Amino acid sequence: VCRTITIKSIKMKKLLLVLTVLCAFNTYAQDAELEAFKDLYNSEKKTVIGEFLELDATKAATFNEIYDQYTLERKDIASSRMALLEDYVDQYDSMTDEQADAIVKETFSIRAKNEKLQKKYYKKIKKALGAKTGSQFVQFERYVQTSIDEVLQEALPLIGEK
Repeated sequence: VCRTITIKSIKMKKLLLVLTVLCAFNTYAQDAELEAFKDLYNSEKKTVIGEFLELDATKAATFNEIYDQYTLERKDIASSRMALLEDYVDQYDSMTDEQADAIVKETFSIRAKNEKLQKKYYKKIKKALGAKTGSQFVQFERYVQTSIDEVLQEALPLIGEK
């Protein structure tokens, strides 16, 4: 699995670049432009996971149907995360204890919703395509999220950092 992800690292870098652009333009883009960036990100991500799984045409069609449902359900979580990042940036210079507390609580909530959604779709994929494919789905999603988190950690200052 690590070898396969490493082989796909160029595509993953493109995926992360799209996400970075999406985050950067979140504040400045019109709604239509932002939706176009999100669609591009989701399309690229779907292509990369499809290549990573190496499924035959029939299994790929089944997976894509389930993955499209997952992507649709994940939109609210992604929007909440983007809004939280925007709040963090907006409040950073003058953050109060209450604001910091609210941000941390929202972070826990978003992570819990994401875990619950991944668990739900792991079960669906496992039922339709087997535990190995379901596990690869979870592994891929966590790899992408960890990569995004790493980029964000490097880009955003820590609370209180000057």
